[in-house]
Amino acid sequence: MLRKAVNRITDVFGVIGIFLIIGLCCLVIIEIINRNFLYLGMDWTIEMTEYMLAFITFCGAGWLLKADGHIKFDLITERLSPTYKRASNILSSSIGFLITAILTFFGFYKVAGLISQGTVTETVLELPQALLIGIVPVGLLIASLQFLFRIIDSVNEFPSERKGDS
Repeated sequence: MLRKAVNRITDVFGVIGIFLIIGLCCLVIIEIINRNFLYLGMDWTIEMTEYMLAFITFCGAGWLLKADGHIKFDLITERLSPTYKRASNILSSSIGFLITAILTFFGFYKVAGLISQGTVTETVLELPQALLIGIVPVGLLIASLQFLFRIIDSVNEFPSERKGDS
């Protein structure tokens, strides 16, 4: 039940990331046209593209993990026996879970502080910093849950050499 809900949220964040990439491309094209042909500049374009890049990163992190698209050391892990491969998956997912869980906790703590202080950016758009920083712990929470699911799957997985024994 929890996994299904988290997977749906992960997919929604992945779609949001896709739309942000499309929006980013359109914004850059519009800015190029404005500056080169209309001699107009939109002062907020660079700032907005920076925010979009951050959102794309943290919206897509959990989705990429769910899709098993992160970098792997296939050269090493493919040579391992099923038992060691499973142990390697458990170890790497545990490290990933630990790091993302810690960063999630401190990220929410930081966002709560920004909300209570009402801090805004000192830029053209003057957006609330909590809005901009908030994607970090949310994206890391999704990634940490995906790491947790990977741990559970690896623990429950039986090595292929033992499947025929039962």
